[in-house]
Amino acid sequence: MRFDIFRFLEKFIYVIFFCVIALLVGINIFVSKGHQSIGQFSPNYFEAVTFIIALMFLAGIFRFRHPILKTIAKIPAPLWVGGFLIGSLLLQLTISKLFVVHPTWDFGSLVNAAKKFIDSGEVSNYFSIYPNNVFLFCILVIVGKIFTPDLITYMLFNSFIILISQYLIYRIATKVAGKTAGMISIAVSVLFFPYIFFAPIVYTDTISLIFLLLPLNLLIDKNGRFKNNIYIILAASVVFAFGMLLKGSLIIFVIAFGITLLLSMKGWKKVYFIVPFIVLFVIKTLFNVSLYQLDILDKEQQKKTSFPVSHWLVMAQNKDRLGKFSENDVKWTLKLLAERHRSEVSEIHYEELKQRIGDKGVYGNLMFNLEKIKHTWTDGTYYSLNKLRRHPLEPENFQRLVDYKSGELLQGFARVQHLILLMGLLFVVPLLKEKKTFVTFCMLAIIGYFFFFLLWETRSRYLVSVTPLIILLSSMAYFRVKGDSIDEKTP
Repeated sequence: MRFDIFRFLEKFIYVIFFCVIALLVGINIFVSKGHQSIGQFSPNYFEAVTFIIALMFLAGIFRFRHPILKTIAKIPAPLWVGGFLIGSLLLQLTISKLFVVHPTWDFGSLVNAAKKFIDSGEVSNYFSIYPNNVFLFCILVIVGKIFTPDLITYMLFNSFIILISQYLIYRIATKVAGKTAGMISIAVSVLFFPYIFFAPIVYTDTISLIFLLLPLNLLIDKNGRFKNNIYIILAASVVFAFGMLLKGSLIIFVIAFGITLLLSMKGWKKVYFIVPFIVLFVIKTLFNVSLYQLDILDKEQQKKTSFPVSHWLVMAQNKDRLGKFSENDVKWTLKLLAERHRSEVSEIHYEELKQRIGDKGVYGNLMFNLEKIKHTWTDGTYYSLNKLRRHPLEPENFQRLVDYKSGELLQGFARVQHLILLMGLLFVVPLLKEKKTFVTFCMLAIIGYFFFFLLWETRSRYLVSVTPLIILLSSMAYFRVKGDSIDEKTP
C-alpha cells in the first residue's frame, strides 16, 4: 500500500508539472513582457516572428541533433569548457564595463552598507526593515574585507559566482546525461541572457545560483543518481539552508529536496526526508542568535520595525501593481509599524488580504493571476535590462543597446532563447525512466516556483534562481538520443 501511495505521488507530480509547463508555453506563445520591463512596446509582429524563429530552431535541433552530438564529441571537453568559461568571463567583463550603474534600490543599500560596516563598524538601519538581506550583507562584508569594499570588487565577485555556477551546470549535466550533454549545457548557460546582463548587478538573484548547484553537485554520483549517504545529505542540506538565508524563495529547494528523498529512499531511509528541514531550522536559529550576539541586528528593534511575512502576501494581491513591488504598500506598512505592534500589523494585513481577494471575485482572481503569470514568466530578459537602465554611469551606452534595431534584436534573442528552453521542458518524459530522482527534484522546484509566486510578491528576475534546472532539463531533453544512450559517456 505504501508503495502505491508513493507511486501515486510521483505520477501526480508529473501531471502537475506538465500542466504547468503547457500553460506557460501556451502563454509565452502569445505574450512577451520583455519590452514592457523597460517601458517600451513590442511591435505587432514581434511575438509571431520570434515564435516562428523558435520553432525553426527546434526543428533544426531535432533534425540535426545526431550530427551536432557527433561534432561536439570530437572536441576535447577541457578545451570546450575552458573556452566557454573564458568567453563568459570576457563577455561579463565587457557588459560590466559598458553598463555599470550607480548602485540604487536594494543593490545599492547592500553595497553601501557593507562599505559602511567595513569603514566604521556601523550597521545600516536598512536591516531593521529588511533583515532578509542580512546574509548577503555578511557575504559582501567578508569579500570587502578580504579584498576592497569597492563596487568593482563586488561586480567581479558576482561574475565569479556566475562562472562557478556555469561550470557546475556542466558538471551536473555530465554526471546525469554524459559529457556531450554537459558540453551543450555549459554553452547554453554561457549564452543565457540573464547570466550575461546581470553581471554588473550584485544581488541575490545571481548569488543564489551557487546555493542550488553546489549541493546538487554534491548529491549526484558519477552515474547521475542521488547519493543515499547521510553525510552527503547533511552537507547538501546545510548549503540549501544557507541558500534560504540568502533568499527566502530558496526554501522551495529545501522542500523539493525533502520530498525527493521521501520518494526515492528505500525502506527506513525514507526518514531522511526530514533532515533538510531539521538542518534548516538549526542553521536559521544559530544564524539569528549569532546576529543578535554580534550586535548586527537588534532583536527588540526587529520586533518593532521589520516587515512581517504578511506584507509580501498582501502586496502580492495588489490589483493595480499585478502583485509586483508596490511603493504604496511599503509606505502603508511602514506607517502601520510606526503606530502599532508588529502582530497587530500582521492582523491588519491579513484582513486587507481577504478584502483584496474578495473584491476581485472568482473571475477577477483568475484574470489577476493570469496577468501575474505573464509578468513573471514571459520576460526573456528576466528584468535585467530594467536594472541596467537605473542610473547608468554611461546612459548613452544603454540607450544604444535598447533603441531601434539593436533593441529589437536583443529582445528577440532573449525571447527566442526563453521559448526554446521552456518548450524543451515538454520533452523530458523519456528522462524519467533513467534519471527519475534528479528530474523529480527539478520538476518539484519548478512547480514550487510557479505556485510560490502566485502567492508572493513577484518579478521575472526572481526566477533566475531556478534557471539552472530549466537549462539542465531542456538541454538533456533536446539532446537525448534513442535507447539508454543518455548515459553514454561520449568518447
